Parts: sequence; structure tokens; C-alpha cells
Amino acid sequence: MLKTLRESFKHTSIYTLGNLTSKAVGLLLIPIYTHYLKPSEYGVMDILDLTIILIGVVVSMGLGSSLFRFYHAAVTEEERQEVVGSALLFSVIFAGVVGIPILLGSRVFSHLLFRTPGYALYIQVAILSFWIGMIAETCRTYLRARQQSAFYVATLLVQLVISVGLNIYFIVFRHLGVLGFLLSSLIVNTLASVALLIHTLAQTGFRVSIPRTRSMLLYGAPFVFSGLGHFVLNFADRYFLNAFSNLTEVGIYALGYKFGFTLNMLASAPFLQMWDAQVFVVAKGPNPKATYARIFEYFAALILFAVLILSVFIKDILRAMASPEYFAAWRIVPIVAMGYVFNGWGQYFRLGMLLTGRTRPIGVIMMGTGAVTVVLYVILIRAFHGIGAALATFLSFGLMMVWTYAWSQRLYPVPFDHRRTATVLVIAGSCYAIAWIADRASGAFTAPGYMIRILAVAAYPVALVLVGFFSDEGIHRLQDLPAGIRRFARGGDLVEP
Repeated sequence: MLKTLRESFKHTSIYTLGNLTSKAVGLLLIPIYTHYLKPSEYGVMDILDLTIILIGVVVSMGLGSSLFRFYHAAVTEEERQEVVGSALLFSVIFAGVVGIPILLGSRVFSHLLFRTPGYALYIQVAILSFWIGMIAETCRTYLRARQQSAFYVATLLVQLVISVGLNIYFIVFRHLGVLGFLLSSLIVNTLASVALLIHTLAQTGFRVSIPRTRSMLLYGAPFVFSGLGHFVLNFADRYFLNAFSNLTEVGIYALGYKFGFTLNMLASAPFLQMWDAQVFVVAKGPNPKATYARIFEYFAALILFAVLILSVFIKDILRAMASPEYFAAWRIVPIVAMGYVFNGWGQYFRLGMLLTGRTRPIGVIMMGTGAVTVVLYVILIRAFHGIGAALATFLSFGLMMVWTYAWSQRLYPVPFDHRRTATVLVIAGSCYAIAWIADRASGAFTAPGYMIRILAVAAYPVALVLVGFFSDEGIHRLQDLPAGIRRFARGGDLVEP
């Protein structure tokens, strides 16, 4: 099991480095966005970006998830080449089938989204960028299937550098606002797609199998419904906010949500990107169920630590990075961040469905949760606006997690230790409560308040050691922990032989 943990740690570390750099640079652009874009313009940019994500969920037909399974199930190199080639060809075809009508009817779609045809050009540029970018996205999925994490991250970082430069040029110097952001995306996606397509075809050639494509689509189709459910859970709240309020409210909420979502990208997504492929490798090893249970415990502890840090210091972060118009966004961050804890856990619990090949429940759960979420949006957003949207997200992710766990356990029972997970939750909640009380009693930006909040965050790992969370790995004392982590990072054991 320790070998699997070390392999997981290595790939997760690489993905984390890439995501950390990407999101750090993205957050550093917030002062530019908040000074050169009004909250209403930020809202327009966010709704356009989310609309592209929605279209991507539909046209992908689950080919990305299918690529993982069929690539690892293939016996010969020719079969693996057919998997990659089929995914590339049909993802681009499906994107064109949906994208062309939107390009031709951009004024109509602009009116549907914003109640005015004035954003038709924005929609045209966004759709064209998405269509071209489907090539790069499929090629990156191939890199993940091969666990080429270092090269995967390197391509993302190169794309990031170019994107940042273009965003600054178009928004700051050319004063193009939202259009500048969209033009930057179009140029970057074009360059990335060309480069990654050349690299992928050099390794796999171009082979397509219609029967294999049919099997991939049947396997991946439930992921479309899963993706739609995830979209409703993650992003549909902006549309309801725009309907019940205005684009300014959307912009402020979107900025606050960005921090909660960034937490997901930094603490959950790198691990889950690796885990999509690693879960099938673990299944072939000794005692896989015990391995799945123990890895989840450390995953849970890690993401809760990230939530605690973000929630305790979000006011300071916003004060330093955003203009005063956006400061009210801090209120929704802790709620959204905790919702993403449930989201990450729910994705982990899908392993029973993935291992048994019975993916249909994923779509059922997502669509069912999505329906509940829509009801919550209507009730809570109408009444509480941004806070209501955050609460709806939190409750919906919780429902999705519980439902996924229950169904997956029937298919492939894993002996999760709920007592250990509950202990971590209680410790994290207690640390946040101390910080919250200090914020109210001493003030958010006073020296005593800072000191108490720092101590509250530092108490989290200390408490985990004291309650014996790491005892099975030989960490019985606080002074054992740093040395154990260093050994583990170098490929050794947590406990010294």
C-alpha cells in the first residue's frame, strides 16, 4: 500500500504544482480584473465562460472518461491508438455540430443570456475558441491516461504564460475589457491545440475504430448527465442570480466563488486527476479495499486543512487583492469552500461504479441532485441572493456525496472508517470556530486577531497527531511528523525503519 501511496503522492505533487502555479497567477490577475472591469463586466465574462463549460459537457459525450478506461483496457498498442484517435475525431465533430448553429445565431443566444443582442460578437469568439480548444483538451486527457504528469503540467504552464501576457496586453493596454479576455483565450487555445495535436499524433498516429467509438460513447454517455448535474451544482447559480438580481451581483458573487473553486483546483483536483487513472492500478494490487479506505482518510484531512486556511484568512486576501467594490464577496467563500469538500469526497466515492463498469448511476445521481439544486436555487437565491446561492451549493454537494456513497457501496463495499473522518471534521470545525470568535472579539485586522487566527490554523495538524490520526504509520509524537513527511516525499516510508 505504501508503494501505491508514494506513486499517488508523486503524481499528485506534480499536478498540484501545475495547478498551484496556474491558480496563483490567475489570482494575481484579480487586481487587474477588478480595476479594469466593473462588477457587471466581470459578471458578463463569468456567464460566458460558464456557458462554454456547459456546451463542453454536452458535446464531449463522456469521451474523456471513456479514454481512461478503454486505454488501460486495451491489450495491444494498435487498440490504444484507436482509442485516442477515435476520441480526437469525434470530440471535434460533436463540437462542430453544436458550435456552428450557435455561431450563426449568436444574436439570438446573446438575447437569451443577457436579454440584449449586444454581446453577439463575444459569443462568436467564445464558441470558436471552444471548438478549437477541444483538440487540446482531448490530447491532455491522453497525457493523463499515460500518467505523463510532468509533460501535462509543462504544457499548461506554457499556455498560462502566454495567456497572462495576452490578457494584460488586451485588457490593460488595449482597454478591450471582456473582448480582450476572449481574444486571449482564442489565441492560446489555437496554439495549444496545434502543438499538442502534433505531439499526440507523433506518438499514436491516427487510427479510428467505429465499433470502439460506439463502445466508448455507451460507456461515456452517463458522464454527460453527470456533467450536467455537476454544472448545475457548480455554476448554474449565476444564471439565477442574473435573473433574480443583476450582473453586478453576479460579478461580486463570481469573484467570491472563484476563491472557493480555486480551493477545489488546488486541494482536490490534482489528486482526483491522478486518481482517475490510479484507481484501476490499485485494483490490481494486494488488498485494494483497505488501500482505498486509507487513501481517502488522508485526502479528507488534506482538503479540510485547505478549507480551514482559506476560510480563516479570506478577508485578508480580498483586502489585499480586490478593489473595495468586490469586498462583500468574502461572505460566501467559507460556505462554497465547504461545499467543495463534499464535492471532492463524492467524486472519490464513485470508485465502486468505475471499477464495476456500472456508470449509469453516476448520471442518475447527478441529474437527481441537479433537479433538487434548481429548486434550492429558486428558493434560496430569490430570498438571499449571493448567500442563498452559496447555501444551495453547499446543501446540493452534500446530497450528491451521500447519494454517491450509498450507491457505490452497494456495488463495491469499501471499509471506510467514518469515526476517523468525523474526528477530522470536528477538529477542523473547532479550529474555525476559534478563529471566527477571535475575528468578532478582536477585529479582523488587529494584531491579537491575527495571532489567534494563526494559532487556530496551526492547531489543526497538532490536534491530528494528538488524537492518533497518523499512529498507524508510526507518527506518535509531533516531532515525528516533519521527518516522516520528508521521508515520504523522497519515496520512503512515513515511519523510519
